[in-house]
Amino acid sequence: MTGEGLVDTYNRVINYLRLSVTDRCNLNCFYCGAAPGQCVAEPSRQELTVEDYRQVCEVAVALGIDRIRLTGGEPLLRTDIVQIIDAIAGINGIKDISLTTNGMLLEEMASALAAAGLKRVNISLDSLSEENFRQITRGGRLAGTLKGIERALRAGLVPVKLNVVLLKGINDHEIEQFIRLTFNQDLHVRFIEYMPAGGQQEKWAEHFLAITRVMEIACSVAPLQKVEGEHGVGPAQYYTLKGAVGKIGLISPLSRHFCACCNRLRVTADGKFKPCLFLEDEVDLRPALGNREKLIEKFREAVTLRADPQRVACDAGERGGQFQGKRFMSQIGG
Repeated sequence: MTGEGLVDTYNRVINYLRLSVTDRCNLNCFYCGAAPGQCVAEPSRQELTVEDYRQVCEVAVALGIDRIRLTGGEPLLRTDIVQIIDAIAGINGIKDISLTTNGMLLEEMASALAAAGLKRVNISLDSLSEENFRQITRGGRLAGTLKGIERALRAGLVPVKLNVVLLKGINDHEIEQFIRLTFNQDLHVRFIEYMPAGGQQEKWAEHFLAITRVMEIACSVAPLQKVEGEHGVGPAQYYTLKGAVGKIGLISPLSRHFCACCNRLRVTADGKFKPCLFLEDEVDLRPALGNREKLIEKFREAVTLRADPQRVACDAGERGGQFQGKRFMSQIGG
């Protein structure tokens, strides 16, 4: 049974697992958390352990998953994050281990993460302006993230991918500046459409900006060419500007959704499978920990709950209205 891969009801092969290791964060970005002052910094007793993650990943590999991404919250707040990476890296069959971070702690941790087996990082960076960055993150320091990016490059955690959530009226005036970062640095600057997680419909309607705006600006800067090939088996479509060293990535879960080719499952920090980002359905894996066959059953149960891509709205406004999840993005792992 373990030799059979994970294929959902709609014939999508699952080979990518996103593991949230905490819903705590040292920032409190308004589109990710609940409200000002609700950023959680203390460890939760519900967080899975190093051994729990090792078990989950061993079963995942047996079922055909070979790509693991660690997320949060801010995963580097886990004091045992190096041990988690080391445990996962020791599993035969995993091709890639990556991590999404806000970069604030990377300056001091990048080398240890790389030594433990981490291959690359995605770093959230929604503004290149100190003041704007502070407002979006509700108190963050841009300099800390920029130092983290520099250290990640030096540690060989490449390609370094910068995740920019598009926010109309907040950071859309910085799109060209972000695009120009790719001219002289081997960075993948990825623009991501804002999603209405955690019931943020009102905020989302005010600040949603379609990915087409990035294309318009990029084409005005320099000739743009699509880049084919594998870039981490994620949903981003990559382009390069003529003369640029790096790449531009476009991720459009709303205006040009990619549900038909979705290849991932998510596990929340409190041990729930999240089969689809847009649905409220979850499967509790905790009762299966310590029992390999039961954990396999939980994986297969989660796969059956994935949404029908044919029933997903193509219009961005309608798509946003289909979002049923109640968790905030910091509780899902993005």
